[in-house]
Amino acid sequence: MISIPVDQLLVGSKDGDGPKHRPIYGGYANAKGLISLFTASQAYRINFKARMIQERPLLNPGAQARYDAAQPGEAFEYCGVSFRRLADAEIVEICASGSFRMGFKSI
Repeated sequence: MISIPVDQLLVGSKDGDGPKHRPIYGGYANAKGLISLFTASQAYRINFKARMIQERPLLNPGAQARYDAAQPGEAFEYCGVSFRRLADAEIVEICASGSFRMGFKSI
């Protein structure tokens, strides 16, 4: 994983502390175009229409190795499923699009 964040995602807080910036280290899109961004310890599925994020587990070691081997903007495959590593500019564009609120946890 990259040691320097690409950008910061603004996430609204449920506890009233105000929005918080989450450092984003990378992201990918699946074949359906669903976007996931990840911090050092958590991944977030992005729902642009509802302006919501949903917690997801990080990539497992095998998928992370395939992700790391792909150049930004390139496709990679894991267990017969296609993904595309997001380019840094795409991540910056998502983070600059405004704040998101936290949705329900997903496993």
